[in-house]
Amino acid sequence: MNSSLKGEANGFTLLELVLVLLLMSLIAGLTLPFVASTLDRITLQSEVRQIASALQFARSEAISKKTLYTFNIDIDENQYWLGIPKQEKITQPKPIDETVQILDYQRTDETLTEGAFMILFYPRGNSSGGTLRFISINDKDEENIYAVNIDPITGKPKIEKLEK
Repeated sequence: MNSSLKGEANGFTLLELVLVLLLMSLIAGLTLPFVASTLDRITLQSEVRQIASALQFARSEAISKKTLYTFNIDIDENQYWLGIPKQEKITQPKPIDETVQILDYQRTDETLTEGAFMILFYPRGNSSGGTLRFISINDKDEENIYAVNIDPITGKPKIEKLEK
């Protein structure tokens, strides 16, 4: 009698184990897309913050060194760098994460969606201004678009999440 109870208990335990594994795999399958989209959004936010910091750095350097600084971006190569035209100096280009894409650069007179361009920072703190817009390449619905607005009068960058 004991041996038959042990057999039933082992069979029941095996069934429980299979059910638990099935439920775990189902939960993992349902949560994986959510986790992946969250990681894409965090990467996008991080890259946008780094670019805003680089813009702020260019502005600060232009003021403190009393010279023109440029913030250069190449949309096609997905990278940016700083420059000092007067001294013919540039910094090492910094690549933007491959999952983050520059949508466009909007100025008062035009919108650029390809090629290289520069944003100027003057010794008085003002700039050529404009808006840089970024998106994650994995965001097909374009739900997470971030913009860095550069005020032409103060030269200060401001990050904002754009609503669809």
